[in-house]
Amino acid sequence: MKLLTRTSRSYLLISVMVFIVSGLIFFKLLHNIFEKQLDDTLFEEKLLIEQTINDSDSVPDFRSVFGHMIDITILNTPRHKTEYIRDTLMYDSDLGSFATFRHLFVENTSEEMKGYTINIYKPLRDSEKLIAEIVIAVALVFIFLLFLLVWVNYFISRRVWIPFYRTITNLGMYEINQEKPLTLTKSDIHEFNLLNNALEKMSKKIRQDYINLKEFNENAAHELLTPIAIIKSKLELLIQREDLDEQQLQLISTVFDATTRMSKLNQGLLLISKIENNQFGQNEEIILTQILDKTLEHFEEMIDHLGIVVTKNYYHPSKIFMNRTLAEILITNLVSNAIRHNMPGGKIDIFVFPESFSISNTGQPLKTDPAHLFERFRKSENNPDSVGLGLSIVQKIANLYRMKASYACEEGIHVLKIFF
Repeated sequence: MKLLTRTSRSYLLISVMVFIVSGLIFFKLLHNIFEKQLDDTLFEEKLLIEQTINDSDSVPDFRSVFGHMIDITILNTPRHKTEYIRDTLMYDSDLGSFATFRHLFVENTSEEMKGYTINIYKPLRDSEKLIAEIVIAVALVFIFLLFLLVWVNYFISRRVWIPFYRTITNLGMYEINQEKPLTLTKSDIHEFNLLNNALEKMSKKIRQDYINLKEFNENAAHELLTPIAIIKSKLELLIQREDLDEQQLQLISTVFDATTRMSKLNQGLLLISKIENNQFGQNEEIILTQILDKTLEHFEEMIDHLGIVVTKNYYHPSKIFMNRTLAEILITNLVSNAIRHNMPGGKIDIFVFPESFSISNTGQPLKTDPAHLFERFRKSENNPDSVGLGLSIVQKIANLYRMKASYACEEGIHVLKIFF
């Protein structure tokens, strides 16, 4: 969820809650005001009726005067003063149904020592209707203001956060292997300027660390080539000597094999480092089937020696936009893997489709976990001479070009597939 959406939602939610609470308080206050006004009117009518009772023995029809139900009873005996006001439910002849009335009851004794009771009933429908109209009007105004404020807040927030999104866009476009430094646009907001300054300093530090690490890897790999080459040449000279016994030859051969593996390991790790640092440029349109045919020609002698049958199923030329060197390394590693982990007289099937290609081969059952097959230094127990970097390099190249590499074993056939 976007930050702007999150803040707008929170603002709207809090505003609605405040509206509900304030609406209830407003309704209660409004109801109390109308109720007090109605009670004051009833008490004024009560005083006028009592004054009339004290001035004369006859009581006029106050209903015609005040327009609502008034029941007055004159008694011959004195009464204790009693007075209360409350809501009551009565039948409303005007509505033809029961409705709420405000009821004032008075019991007292007149100056002539005669008791009397007064019951005044005033319907609340007019007051309730007026309250409802006021509440609806206020609610509509509040809802309009609420959405207006939310829209204004969203619009202002979008403008305020423009420098932040511009910074995010620049960060997404920044490539650490490019010499162009990260430059962020200045803003009139202090906090965004602090963020931009921190990011620029951090990018410079990361860039310098990247250069140092890159130079170290290149220098280390380059410096190792010379001593490894010297060791291999000296070992070759030692092997050619005639005064060596069988045990000495075996020791020298072991050292020679270890040196060869170390050379391959050095080259593989350097290649992975270059791929991770995206040091391969100049992408071009590659025809996959052409690289497959060229790679199979390079391994033709090994394939013939093992008696492996290769079947090519090209359903599409499959053009890919990538670096040619990396494309050749990718195909070479997959073909080499299919040959090295095959068996004499086995077979290799190659399928090329518009959106994927696969290389399948016969071979011994996989003894390692397929989930770790593309990790570094993962190698089969059937091929101990491998340095375990071939499929890791395949995975790195696939990730660089947003491809997906997968492994599956279908009816005893090992299948490595690349999805474009």
